[in-house]
Amino acid sequence: MIPGILARYITRRFTASVLVILAGMSLLVFLIDFIEFLRRFSDKAEFSAGMGFYMALLRAPNLSETVLPFAFLFGAMVGLLGLSRRLELVVVRASGVSVWRFLAGPFAVAIGFGLLSTFVINPFAVAWKDRADQIEASLTGADAPRDQNGIWFRQDSVDGPSVIYARRMGEDGLSLLGPTAFVFDQQGRFREKAVANTATFSSGRWVFRNATVITAERPPQAVEAYIVPTNLTRSQLRQTLQSPQALSIWSLPGYIEAAGRTGLNTDRYRLELNTLLGRPVFLAAMVAIAATVSLRLFRQGGIGRLVVTGVGSGFLLYVVTEIVSDLGENGVVDPALAAWLPSVVALTFGATALLHLEDG
Repeated sequence: MIPGILARYITRRFTASVLVILAGMSLLVFLIDFIEFLRRFSDKAEFSAGMGFYMALLRAPNLSETVLPFAFLFGAMVGLLGLSRRLELVVVRASGVSVWRFLAGPFAVAIGFGLLSTFVINPFAVAWKDRADQIEASLTGADAPRDQNGIWFRQDSVDGPSVIYARRMGEDGLSLLGPTAFVFDQQGRFREKAVANTATFSSGRWVFRNATVITAERPPQAVEAYIVPTNLTRSQLRQTLQSPQALSIWSLPGYIEAAGRTGLNTDRYRLELNTLLGRPVFLAAMVAIAATVSLRLFRQGGIGRLVVTGVGSGFLLYVVTEIVSDLGENGVVDPALAAWLPSVVALTFGATALLHLEDG
């Protein structure tokens, strides 16, 4: 009975620490995002502070998913160090309770929150971010900064090749927001550039609405519709241009299956799917890293060095995960292996360190 009460108490303290850290980090990224919207669109007549607040609010769940691993790392360290400082963990371990028993609750919280984030929060976060991106595209249109993340692709046609950039692909997979087309003749010489707010795909061609056409021979000319022929099909557009991050956990399996049937590369989508599925293990690995540096007795000293070690280890795990993910996305490493390996290795090392700590 007593170990059960202790487990619930430690779990409650751990969960409170994680939630406070997550709320603080989410609020910080929300404010940064909100201020950035005010800076970028304050000169737009149709923009208001309320619209910026609404856009930042829509993007907040997606940004919170990014900081979630660090919230668990810092929250676990704060919670467990607090218990160690008050000698509560000393009493627990002196009473004969195994480290695995009183850490079972924090690990269960990490896995449970990872499952909740993957299967419940992620679909809403993707849909709300898509809505915010649509509002942003309506504000930026042709004036969208070119240094932002977007999509580039090359296409051929009977009239010659063209290169298209767009801020993002529309929700239907057949429209572009903030597109720019660089059109060449059949000999590969630059012919003209077209910029528009939106472009839609229709029967082997892109239709740029309310476009501005720029050439070297004449001043910029506004046209109601500008046609860019393409040899791409609807299926190719949907599967090759849609960002994996723009798809929810429930949409990814269908995209992977459809792309596989057409012989297209599915590495990016498989990587994203396995990354989402592996999120509970990744959060558990963060808890294991935090536990290895948080159970030392304060009277033994060296707490500051251990905290720095824990933070550095967490960031190192994040960096290694990003590097391996890039390898998986480009087909160098199997996407499933790239998504799962760093978390599993980190969790294994954390468990080994806890075993050593438990055995003295």
